[in-house]
Amino acid sequence: MNAYPKRLVIVILVLAPFLGLAQSFHDYQPISDNPTKQKQLEAAVSAKFLQDQSSLSGKNKKEIAELYKERYEMIKRKIDERELITNEEVQQYLDRLVKEITGKNKNILPGDIRIHFSRSNWPNASSMGEGTIIFNIGLFNRLQNEAQAAFVIAHELAHYYLNHSNHSIQRYVETVNSSEFQQQLKEIRNTQYGKNSALEKLALNLSFGSHRHTRAFEKAADSMAVELMRPTLFDLNEALTTLALLDSVDKDKYQVELKLEEFFNFPEYPFKKKWLSSSALSLSDTKEEVVKKKKLEDSLKTHPDCQQRISLLAPKVQQYHSSDGRKFVVDENEFNKLKLQFDFEILEYEFETNEVSLCLYQTLQILHYDQNNPYLMAMVGKCFNSMYAAQAAHELGKIVDLPNPQYDAEYNNLLRLIQNLRLTELSSIAYYYLRLHQEAGKISEEYVAALIKSKDNFGKPEEKKEWMEYYQSHFTKRKYNF
Repeated sequence: MNAYPKRLVIVILVLAPFLGLAQSFHDYQPISDNPTKQKQLEAAVSAKFLQDQSSLSGKNKKEIAELYKERYEMIKRKIDERELITNEEVQQYLDRLVKEITGKNKNILPGDIRIHFSRSNWPNASSMGEGTIIFNIGLFNRLQNEAQAAFVIAHELAHYYLNHSNHSIQRYVETVNSSEFQQQLKEIRNTQYGKNSALEKLALNLSFGSHRHTRAFEKAADSMAVELMRPTLFDLNEALTTLALLDSVDKDKYQVELKLEEFFNFPEYPFKKKWLSSSALSLSDTKEEVVKKKKLEDSLKTHPDCQQRISLLAPKVQQYHSSDGRKFVVDENEFNKLKLQFDFEILEYEFETNEVSLCLYQTLQILHYDQNNPYLMAMVGKCFNSMYAAQAAHELGKIVDLPNPQYDAEYNNLLRLIQNLRLTELSSIAYYYLRLHQEAGKISEEYVAALIKSKDNFGKPEEKKEWMEYYQSHFTKRKYNF
């Protein structure tokens, strides 16, 4: 086997399949959930929670039970808020991926495992510790093949098998209840000055201590994941490429320069330079602040120590690697279709859950590669229409982020633009943007609906009436009522 370089280079975005498949999502329909499957999932999660609570014993039983309850409520909230996908077709594909691993490791893995995709854009997967494993579509759509997805699944299965989540809860409770921690807390409470700073430092130390435990768990889960993948048909080399990808996964999936001055510049309504002027919030830091921030980011990174984890795992992969290993085992076409579909599903869910500025940002990024997609153009209009309504109700802050030094520079530029726009400017941009593309967009119900709303906000009743008649005559299902 060839030697691995120090840093494996991963091409995250492959344009050819993106451009080919995107045409099928010109009027994207969100993934539908199965109400029966949702109820079954909630019942299974509830039953496991009651079982785990009843099995607790020892002096810290009460505190641990409370954390188990918080975990249960978090999972239940994800189900109630439709974050977890229960669509049968999507679940069947995921189940086939999982079965290739669990079916070859029946004597090792427990049978009470529930693995579901989450609509979250956060590039992560997690074992909740009680049998529920959540695979965020914001991570799945970064992967290049099924073998990488298999490593992610095997890694989370390993966390559950090794009981890492419950061990973390146990250690946390023991630490908080320890005489040393309680003494530190008592001393801080008796301090007259700097109390908040001291409490923050104590909490941060507890967090870093927890992450040190987590890092040890990650390496153990990596090792067991390879053991779980070993009897499968998947290529073990992809365990290392996955870790290399995770090393940079906190960055935006689409590294695009958003040329807002060009995108929102219209003949009848030219772009105004003042829209991008800096606000009172300064995004510059001193050298000391930059160093401190970098240290904090490294410590709290979504996937820490990936290069070290690659070095530790490479010998085992090299030992077990077979030339027969495959990157795709279940269905390559379905994998590629879901990758693209999940890009659009993320936008839908972000808009639905009022993360409008983030939805707009990611829509503009994808539009860079799929410039004439009516659904994406409609989403731009919908976001501006939504921001107009929120601004009119003095609630823009509920759906739009403020500029923040921790955000990507391109996102901050967009947030500055939004913060600098007045109410009439929000409606004007929506109107002129949607009108500019209305010939291409009129095949999409979402686009026409956004166009009608923009004409209403902008004060064009005759144009609104004309497009409402078009809407009534061209879309039989008529999702919207005006």
